[in-house]
Amino acid sequence: MSHLSDTSHGLPDLDGRITSVLRYWDELRGDRVAPGRVEISPAALTRHLSRISVLERPRAGTVRMRLAGATLSTRAGMELRGMPFRALFELDDRNRAMDAAENAIATPVVSILALARVERKGPVPEALMAILPLADTRGALTRGLAIYSERAAATPFVTDLRGRFAVTGSWSLDIPEVGPIIGPMGNTARGQLTATRVVRSGGAPQAVATQPEGDAVTRKRPVFQVIDGGLS
Repeated sequence: MSHLSDTSHGLPDLDGRITSVLRYWDELRGDRVAPGRVEISPAALTRHLSRISVLERPRAGTVRMRLAGATLSTRAGMELRGMPFRALFELDDRNRAMDAAENAIATPVVSILALARVERKGPVPEALMAILPLADTRGALTRGLAIYSERAAATPFVTDLRGRFAVTGSWSLDIPEVGPIIGPMGNTARGQLTATRVVRSGGAPQAVATQPEGDAVTRKRPVFQVIDGGLS
């Protein structure tokens, strides 16, 4: 890999939206590395649907948004369904964001991105985004569930903001073989997480281990229909 690793200090507090989605994802995956996309129930994520995106990685180097919630689309100022994931980010930050998305889906890990908006005085911290791996109907790791969570103090009106995100930090959380990725006390359980801060080296894209097409990650029967229209 062409990135350097730092220890977990500096991992931002994971807010209630992100920890809620992480716990739900954990319950679905059980003892697997990731649940299947068709297992995701919109009813279980009603409070967060406007901030959730479903990502697809059909091949290395390509991640697109199959579904994007209204809050994120409004913040971006454009319809995001079908758009490349990289379109959300400033030009200088696109490789870093793509590394995080590809790592989450293909390695797999849970990726955390710290997002900011660019103003004259510099980047202003605005939100966190967590990207969780999902398997398709064949059991291959080709999907991701992204949850965008803006800071309460970012702006009283999310519709006042437009434009692309700057990425000010990137972390990956290892997925434990046994037990949940986050404890019942939310942020107070952060010490249980194995977090790696990702630091790009020389701007080179990092290599990502791919998952064989036939690797059966999901073994449970799907419990809900697809949420983005159309089959996997």
